[in-house]
Amino acid sequence: MVTLPTWLQAVLPLATGLLSAGGAFLGVRHAARGNDRATKQREVAARREEWWRRFTWAAGLALDELPAKRVTGLKLLGKLAQSELAERDECLLLDVFQGRVLDALLDDLTQRSDGGTTDT
Repeated sequence: MVTLPTWLQAVLPLATGLLSAGGAFLGVRHAARGNDRATKQREVAARREEWWRRFTWAAGLALDELPAKRVTGLKLLGKLAQSELAERDECLLLDVFQGRVLDALLDDLTQRSDGGTTDT
C-alpha cells in the first residue's frame, strides 16, 4: 500500500471539493443560459403573435367599405411593415395585400368620380 505525504492527504479533499463546486457552477450556468434562450424565444413568439393580430385588424380596416377606414388600415399596414418582427415573407404579403387594396380603392374612387358608371 502506498502512503501519501501528509500535505497531499490534506489537499486532495480540498481539490475534489473545488472541482465538484466548479462543475456544479458550470452546470447551473449552462442551464440558466438555456432557460434564457427559451425565454427569449417565447417572448419573440409572443411578439410575433401580437404582430399577426395587429395585421389582421389592420387588414380588416383596409378591406372596409368606407374609404377613410381603408386608408387607415393601409397606413397601419405600412407601419407594421417597418417592424423588426416583419420578416421577408410578411413584407411580401404586406406588399401584395396593400397593392390589391390600393387598386380596389382607386377603382372605387374612379367609379365614384365617374358618377358610378364604368366603360365596358
